[in-house]
Amino acid sequence: MKQNRAFQDKFMLRFPDGVRDRIKAMAAENERSMNAEIIFHLRKAIAENEQDRQGGHPDGLIQS
Repeated sequence: MKQNRAFQDKFMLRFPDGVRDRIKAMAAENERSMNAEIIFHLRKAIAENEQDRQGGHPDGLIQS
């Protein structure tokens, strides 16, 4: 079920120079909106961070 946009959290963000253009290009490559591209990468980073904190690594390799 989709949430009503009025009830979703909103967060204003300032990008360093060049980052917006990189996100725009990646979003176009992946056929996503810029928002969807940002959410995809945030979720990926959060999942990787959680795995690192649990002693594992997302690609299954042991870090030395």
